[in-house]
Amino acid sequence: MSLLDQQKDEPEVEEMRAAILNLLAIVFPSVPVSVLRSQYTPTLSVFTTILALQPAPSAPSMRSLVTCLEHLLIAQDSATWNQTTTLKALQTLLILSLDSRPKPRKRAQEAVRNIVTHPPLMMIVHPGMKVVVQTTLQILKESGNGVVGAAGAKDKENATQMILHTLQLVKMVGKAWPVEQFLPLCDILLHLPKLNNPYLTSSAFQVFESLLSPKESADAPKVVLQEEAAENMDQIVSRLAKVTQVMSAVLELKPNANDATLMPLWLDVVRAGFVESARLQDILKAAGQGAQIPQEAIVPLVQLFKVIFPNLDSSNPVSVHNSTVDCLKQLITHCITDEMIDLAVQELKRNRGQQPDSKKKRNVIETISATIKGGFDIRYQSSWLGVLEILKTLFERLNHAANPLLVSFLPIIDELRFTPAFTQKAHLDVVLSTAISTVGPRIFLDTLPLNIDNPEERKRGRAWLLPLLKSSITNTEFEYFATTLIPLADRLNQKAQECRENGMMKKVYETLIGQVWSLVSGFCDLPVDMELAFTKEVAERVSNVLYSVPDLRPVLCQALTSLVTRNQAIVASTESDEVLERKFLVTKEEAARNIEILQQYSRPYLMVFFNIFQATLPQFRGYLLEVMRMYLSISTPKDLQETFSAVLVQLNTALTTVQPPVQQGDAPPASHNLMDLADIMVPYVDGQSMANLYSIVVSLFANDADAALQKKAYKIVNSMAETETGRIVLKANLEELMRNILDTTAAATATAKRARLSLIGQVITLLEPTDLYFVPSILSEVVVATKEVNEKTRDVAYALLVAMGHKMKAGGVISTERVGDMEGEAVETPATISEYFTMVTAGLAGTTPHMVSAAITSLSRLLFEFHKDLEPSMVSEMIGTMHLFVNSSNREIVKSALGFIKVTTVSLDVDVVRGHLKDIVSGMIRWSHEHKGHFKVKVRHILERLVRRFGYDDVVVFVPEADKKLLINIKKRRERAKRNKKNGSSGMDMDGEDDEEGEEDTSKKSNKPLYMQTNFGSAYEDALYGSESDLSDDDEDDEGANEGKGTQKKSNKKKQGADAWIKEDGDTPLDFLDRTVVSRVTASHPSTQTPRKLKDLSSGFKTSSDGKLVINDSDDENEGGDDDEEVDEETMELDQAENNYLESLKSVDGFTRGQGGRIKFNKTNKRGVGKDDDTEMEQAGGPGPIRSKGLKDQRPVKLMGQDFKAKKAGGDVKKKGRVDPYAYVPLTSLRKGGKEGLSLTNKSKAEKRKSGKPGRRS
Repeated sequence: MSLLDQQKDEPEVEEMRAAILNLLAIVFPSVPVSVLRSQYTPTLSVFTTILALQPAPSAPSMRSLVTCLEHLLIAQDSATWNQTTTLKALQTLLILSLDSRPKPRKRAQEAVRNIVTHPPLMMIVHPGMKVVVQTTLQILKESGNGVVGAAGAKDKENATQMILHTLQLVKMVGKAWPVEQFLPLCDILLHLPKLNNPYLTSSAFQVFESLLSPKESADAPKVVLQEEAAENMDQIVSRLAKVTQVMSAVLELKPNANDATLMPLWLDVVRAGFVESARLQDILKAAGQGAQIPQEAIVPLVQLFKVIFPNLDSSNPVSVHNSTVDCLKQLITHCITDEMIDLAVQELKRNRGQQPDSKKKRNVIETISATIKGGFDIRYQSSWLGVLEILKTLFERLNHAANPLLVSFLPIIDELRFTPAFTQKAHLDVVLSTAISTVGPRIFLDTLPLNIDNPEERKRGRAWLLPLLKSSITNTEFEYFATTLIPLADRLNQKAQECRENGMMKKVYETLIGQVWSLVSGFCDLPVDMELAFTKEVAERVSNVLYSVPDLRPVLCQALTSLVTRNQAIVASTESDEVLERKFLVTKEEAARNIEILQQYSRPYLMVFFNIFQATLPQFRGYLLEVMRMYLSISTPKDLQETFSAVLVQLNTALTTVQPPVQQGDAPPASHNLMDLADIMVPYVDGQSMANLYSIVVSLFANDADAALQKKAYKIVNSMAETETGRIVLKANLEELMRNILDTTAAATATAKRARLSLIGQVITLLEPTDLYFVPSILSEVVVATKEVNEKTRDVAYALLVAMGHKMKAGGVISTERVGDMEGEAVETPATISEYFTMVTAGLAGTTPHMVSAAITSLSRLLFEFHKDLEPSMVSEMIGTMHLFVNSSNREIVKSALGFIKVTTVSLDVDVVRGHLKDIVSGMIRWSHEHKGHFKVKVRHILERLVRRFGYDDVVVFVPEADKKLLINIKKRRERAKRNKKNGSSGMDMDGEDDEEGEEDTSKKSNKPLYMQTNFGSAYEDALYGSESDLSDDDEDDEGANEGKGTQKKSNKKKQGADAWIKEDGDTPLDFLDRTVVSRVTASHPSTQTPRKLKDLSSGFKTSSDGKLVINDSDDENEGGDDDEEVDEETMELDQAENNYLESLKSVDGFTRGQGGRIKFNKTNKRGVGKDDDTEMEQAGGPGPIRSKGLKDQRPVKLMGQDFKAKKAGGDVKKKGRVDPYAYVPLTSLRKGGKEGLSLTNKSKAEKRKSGKPGRRS
């Protein structure tokens, strides 16, 4: 600002001033408000001085200056806005908003909008809005008079431009326009269309829409409307009156319906104005002030439809059609009131059965319906889709009142759908679906019957309605399904039984039966007559169908689930009963009674579900689990206890019964099914029932003969631990449970391992501080589980290790007397995290490499989690111990030890690792030459991390001279990565170079996908596996020797393995359904696969003086050429032959030979697309005609080598200047140990015997 102040009065330093202003425009949005307020006066003085310069600043400087001034004024408080200088600054922005230059003008208009829409604190209307209103109104009046009284065309054009710029400004600040100044602005806007300028009229309509629209425009910031924020009802009434007055004047300004420019804008104004009027009326009604609504403010829907609907005439432009449809849809949605609907329904019921009186005045709904019916006249044919959209909106707005108000439209739509000339049947189906959901299936099907069980010639069959009914029926009468559709399904079933000989008709009837029964889910979606319709007979019929028709079970279970969920949603709703009854015809009290009705049938239905559950394969039980849980949730405690007791009795019987082995694909045994049922019921039963279940399943822990049953037992106890009642039961039997777990360690199967570990984790959370002896007793099993093959089991084991560590860290007592197999004197040891590490460290003395490796892996996970809670000496001792294992001869142990070192390098402090740097480097460098198990890559990654943390010089001193080339290569690649990063190349360091000293927080810098980072231990896994080399492996040339090159090739293959390309053949579309499309997939980019360049054929011929090729037909002339020409010609022909062969294999017209010499043409040609089988052609014997199988008009195929066939004799001939003919023998004929040898002739065995040649004995 000081530099700008020095140069504010010097016009010749425009370039410097522009740069300063540009910088300030970037900085000003981030300057604190307190600074802008304290430096307001001097800053404003500098800006006003620059604005007053002559000549005026350039457009870029002006935009930057406006940005700075905008943020400066927004930051000021109400006291500053009372100053004259502040208002003058705003006036300056208003003048700039009318600038002739487009970009400065737009930026100034945006600045004014942002200022007035951000009033000072504790103010609703911005104090500067008064200046904006006065200025804009004055400009509009003066410019309007200037247009009328302009002396010349130029003056008129200037005045018109001024009005357009001002209207654009008014449009942008319209949301903040004061209510009291609304009418003066509208008076001016209403006079603009009288100037007969289409641009002014269009802009005026746009401003009207901006002022009247209740929604925020896309380019305006969100502003709370004043009448909704704090103004009282009087102000809302005043605004409503002004909107009404303006809209009555707007209706008189209707342009010509053929005007594709002004008519859509006029319709937008009408839509916005009347929707705003309806919104204001709703506010008054909701506040109990409906009596204050003026009579003339009621939206004249009848008049609007009569005025607007004729715009849909086919002669009008499409833009007018679209705007008309949108306007009428908005009017129907927002302006039709509930009172209008109730009045129409009452009049229709009152006049039912009477003769229609043409002189009687129609109500609003009847008038609108009649107008829409007229829209199906031939004059509106091009707009029928729009008329259908309007009708669909009317159905949605009337909702259940559409019956009986809109039933008369159904025959019209049906007739239109059967009209061959009308092709947009999908739009009709959408309207029919809406009609079904509002009118209801009873009235709909009475009006448009299906006619599928007994179709007559004069009646139309409407089986196509069944899919529409399935997706549209909701909140209707269940009694219609029970009394009409179920008997219909029975009649169709009877007809299907009668059509046993006609398989096609039987299949049709069976399909119709399934479609009819599939409607039950819609009828069960919040039925309005459930108390009367859902009787015992209906419930029994549903149960019978569940048993007898397996295909309908998913639909029926979904329907029974909907009966519960929808009624529960109504009971839990926060809306009033009046609103719920209008929307759904159901109150909260009625929904509660519906649930009570379902409770009466819950136990019988549960028995049905249980029986079906046991007869269904596990992979198809999803829908049964959902419906069972739903009915368990609404069952009474008595029913639950009785049902659960019955399940336990059957479970005891099944467990004591010897069952035959189950074959693959058969249903599981009864014991497995009953265990699953018990698991489902656990969350809903009481404590006593749960204790009984516990006593049964805990004995199955030792059942290693049935792994699946053992796994289900663990899962049930886990489910019990997830409920409050179950935790109480487990806590009461905790000692017994721990003893059972410890005693069944050897009996645990691999299948049940994950569930067992999860149960151990639940037990850990229940342990008291005095029961921590369980931790060392079970620790060895958890440690070994970290090496399990199953990834989920390993994850659970790692989580359990950490949970046990936190439990030990919380404190307690470990009684060695209670620890099994503990030698020595019984003592009580305090539980600490150090003691826990000591326990895990004991596994390093294991007798097997597997146990030692598991102990090292567990220590690395625990060290990553608890390294801040351990003494430095203990951490140092563990690191020193790992040096011994790094030098082990067992690869499994070394692999875990390298992982430990990697975690240590990443997670521990620099000072801790520095003391062991020599041992770490010298210990693992010996594995840098080992390629098995990726040891070399692991060592490289660890060395890279060490270099990043400690620097190259600190690491290289511990590397032997023979291995320093690896470290030198790492250094060079790091330097190259830094240069690439500096140059913005893609080869930059993936983790960035700015974090060399703070890599402990690796959990924040994971290179793994997001879904992998959400798993437990993702930070540890990132440190162990994700902290891979940050440098590209394609620069191995510095490492030297063949070893580096080999590493480079392997690395490149690994990196490219994730990429694949599809090779296309010219402009021919690729058929992805073709089975041979796999051959088009390549691991390298097709553009890099450069074909062998062919020598130009013209180079083998002589050229004349005018550049033409001279081709001699005689072969004798070629004999005089030199040897070089012959060699070149031969090379050229060999290349041509080779490429012809490759082309025959890969081109769209090529072919390949299969077994037996059969020819298979490539399917990727245009004629072959869509065929199921490859086109095969067989060649019998030698050269000759080719038979085509299954193809007509097959083009003749020219075989390779046919050019060499002799014309007057058998066999092939040599041609001068051409390659020698060869006979290619398929290698598939060579079978090791086969009975037949390889024949190089085309003679059969019979011909050989005739010629006297000996053959093999059979």
